[in-house]
Amino acid sequence: MRALSFLLAPLALLAGLCVGQAAEPMTALGNGSRVTSLENRLSKGLKARQPQEFQFLKSVVASVHGGRLPQKLVDSTFLWAVNRTQKYPFPVFERALRLQASRLGVTF
Repeated sequence: MRALSFLLAPLALLAGLCVGQAAEPMTALGNGSRVTSLENRLSKGLKARQPQEFQFLKSVVASVHGGRLPQKLVDSTFLWAVNRTQKYPFPVFERALRLQASRLGVTF
């Protein structure tokens, strides 16, 4: 019983911290699960700060939704940048994605 309360205390603390935060946009899937939007995932994960960074991410998302840029390419570049540079991955992501997109004939 004591071990169970030891494990549940951090979960209760984490739940309390999450309640006070603003909810981020979610998309419902047919099977009842929910995922964050691509734009939100990119901006949070890449730690975007400047208005031009948010504008770049909006153009990336528009290119993905327009079918000009494969989401698989964006996702793999995102994961590569985040794993390569944990402190501030946006510049690494932007350079790599611009290079990859230019090979496909897509410019931002």
